[in-house]
Amino acid sequence: MLLKNSSPKTIQLLSIIGYVLVLIGLLFSKAILSLSTAYLVLVVIFFVNYTEIRARIKDNRLLHVFLLFILFYIGSLLWSNLIKEGLSDLLSKINLFLLPITLVALPPLPVKHKKSLLQFFTGLIVISSVINFVIYQNTYSPDKDIRTMSLFISHIRFSLFVVFGIFILAYQKTTNIIVKIVCYFVIGWLLFYTYYAQVLSGILALFICTICISIYELKSSVKWKRVTSVVFLVSTIFLIFISLLYFKDLNTKKKVVKSYLKYTKLGHNYKHDNLSNALENGYPLDCFINIEELDSTWKTRSKILLNSFTKNEFRYYTVLVRYLTSKGLTKDAEGVNKLSQQDIKNIEHGIPTILALESGLKKRIYELQYELNSQHDPNGHSILHRIEYWKTGWTIFEEHWIIGTGIGDYKSVYQAAYTKSNSVLKPKNRLESHNQFLGFLIATGIIGFYLFMLHIIFTFKMFLQYKNKLALLFFTICIVSFFVEDTLTTLAGMSFYAFFFGLFIMGDKEV
Repeated sequence: MLLKNSSPKTIQLLSIIGYVLVLIGLLFSKAILSLSTAYLVLVVIFFVNYTEIRARIKDNRLLHVFLLFILFYIGSLLWSNLIKEGLSDLLSKINLFLLPITLVALPPLPVKHKKSLLQFFTGLIVISSVINFVIYQNTYSPDKDIRTMSLFISHIRFSLFVVFGIFILAYQKTTNIIVKIVCYFVIGWLLFYTYYAQVLSGILALFICTICISIYELKSSVKWKRVTSVVFLVSTIFLIFISLLYFKDLNTKKKVVKSYLKYTKLGHNYKHDNLSNALENGYPLDCFINIEELDSTWKTRSKILLNSFTKNEFRYYTVLVRYLTSKGLTKDAEGVNKLSQQDIKNIEHGIPTILALESGLKKRIYELQYELNSQHDPNGHSILHRIEYWKTGWTIFEEHWIIGTGIGDYKSVYQAAYTKSNSVLKPKNRLESHNQFLGFLIATGIIGFYLFMLHIIFTFKMFLQYKNKLALLFFTICIVSFFVEDTLTTLAGMSFYAFFFGLFIMGDKEV
């Protein structure tokens, strides 16, 4: 075919166009992401010589190990009862399979072009973060969810992109002082965005990567790198230590209550649960309560019934009690009457505590503290949801530990396990593992998990040998996300992993 005689420059140009479209799709559009993958496959089919394709794939050991796991994953369809669901799962993961193979099949890009792609990706991250922040700040809603600050993709996935962008900028090699200043300024912005967005998985990835890269750089023979690494390492450990102390103090510091009155100002009995450890802003949550006064007085301040539910599925009664507690007010007629009109509006919008009016990581820590004190009902609490997912998933693995449930039966078996255990989770909250390692354990058993870990360990080892710091950081970010998310089940997550894995496995010493 004539197309097979295309010049290397033409193929390189076509490849770069495809790569750019993938990066744009990652940040802004699922449609572009899917179409760009198809475009790159077509470039391989119509423009690249088949002999070269075979040679490149044959010589890439990292790809071989990855494909070994993928083949077993696909093969698990053979012992699935629900074939249609299994095929649907494979179709949804097509980018995970195709992108690494396609990138290896295409002629390798020069390092300078890869650097340009990484810079372009970082530019897109910055643009997206600014758009997200500006629109979020200009959207008036007392109960606006911080998760809506990520307009184009999942806030969790975007947080991982932001962390990767921070390290791409940190490793920009330039002697231009203006470029350096701009890089530092943008890094500062992305660090602020990470803090403000309150995504714990992103913050965790940032901390772990900082610790890992600091330890890695300590081995350097360059003195300034050693000094910088020590500073970063000590600073990061100090921040983690202070954060843990702050959380511990927040979680246990109980404000002193001088006396537990028996009666309200109107002469009705208070309900006190002195054994409860539940706190809200340091005040005891389950004390100074009179339900009758709460209900009757609330009706004079609002038309919303206390036994109705907020959009986050919390009873307004619970929201009112928490809000009053957070202000140090009694949960009776007197407490409700002391609420300002703005307080009433906040409660009507489902804001459960004055602490929720805070911003940034501080607000997320408050929410986490309350979640950990609400283990009697995990519904509506993301951390407690995950614990239920993991507990249920582990019981499934124990029954299907050799070769797993198969990808076709994975979801149905999960739902059956929830039913069997009479899970306290509401049906719409009964999701799958939210842990990539556990997910593969369940679907493919110990054999598939072994192959996946072989891929992880072998890739990490090879990136160390390549001494490619950005590749190591990218891989570390992904591995951290695997512990708390099904990263490889979402289009953005799997495409991020597959694209940069394919880009980095060419053996470049530095990008």
